[in-house]
Amino acid sequence: MTNPAYRAYLAARVAHKKIRGVSITVSRGLNTSAPLTATVGFSGSTTFDADGSQLFTKNRDYLIDVALYNVGGDAVEPARYDIITEVIGGVVRRYQVTQNGADDVASKEDADLTVWRVHTKEI
Repeated sequence: MTNPAYRAYLAARVAHKKIRGVSITVSRGLNTSAPLTATVGFSGSTTFDADGSQLFTKNRDYLIDVALYNVGGDAVEPARYDIITEVIGGVVRRYQVTQNGADDVASKEDADLTVWRVHTKEI
């Protein structure tokens, strides 16, 4: 049995996907996933140059259910250079999975490890 807070989190996640979800596909090499629904988030990192100036880099993050991140039929962990394709305003956009500063390419977003936060850059 789950606790009420976790059930509320799951209900909020389902509602968020229905309201703000986007349809994407994930590609790795020649394999492509079936279309799946993800939600979009943003993250970033700050770096400092030798002259003291700082540069903020913004990433487009996709929140994807762990079970849905499959390429070639099997659920896999996100890997650097995976390609996520999304249609935005009638235009096909491609995003490459990349590291976010010192972070890895993805992190499990929730306590029960059911959602990947995948960091990407547009290519």
